[in-house]
Amino acid sequence: MAIGETLLTIVGNVSSELSQRRTSGGDDVVSFWLRSNERRFDKETGQWRDGRGFAVRVTCWRRMANAVALSLNKGDPVIVSGRLYSSQYEVDGQPRSVPELEALAIGPNLSWCTASVRRLARGVDPPGEAALSWKGGEPADPALTDAVVERERERLPAA
Repeated sequence: MAIGETLLTIVGNVSSELSQRRTSGGDDVVSFWLRSNERRFDKETGQWRDGRGFAVRVTCWRRMANAVALSLNKGDPVIVSGRLYSSQYEVDGQPRSVPELEALAIGPNLSWCTASVRRLARGVDPPGEAALSWKGGEPADPALTDAVVERERERLPAA
C-alpha cells in the first residue's frame, strides 16, 4: 500500500448497467455505479426508512474486469474493496468531482443472495474477449469451443 492511499470497503448494490471497454493498450475495463443506502428502523411508525445514501463509480481492470462482466448485473448486492480517489473534470467551465473506487476485490453479499464459486486455474484468465461480448451476443473469440460457449450462455441471464 502506498503512503496516502485511501482503502475502503463498501457494501451496496450495483446501481447501473456494466460499462465494458478495452484500452488502447489492450486492457479490459469494466465500470459501474455502486450505491449504498442507510436503512433505519423508525420505532414510532414501525417502518424501515431510507437514510443517507452514497454512490461511487467502481472501476475493475484486466482479469477482474472479465470476471465481473461474466458475474454481475444491475441490482446485484456486492461488497467492493479498493482504492478511493476523486476524478476531477469540468462541465461548461464548472469544476466537478466524482468519487471513484478502483476495485481490488469484489464479491457477492451473501446476506442477500447466493453464489456459485468457480475458481480459475492459476495464470488462467476468464475468457477475456468473450467476456466483453457475452451480454451482447456471440463471443468475439473464435478459439472458444462450442461447448464452452454453450456452458457460459446457460450461466448468464437472458439479454
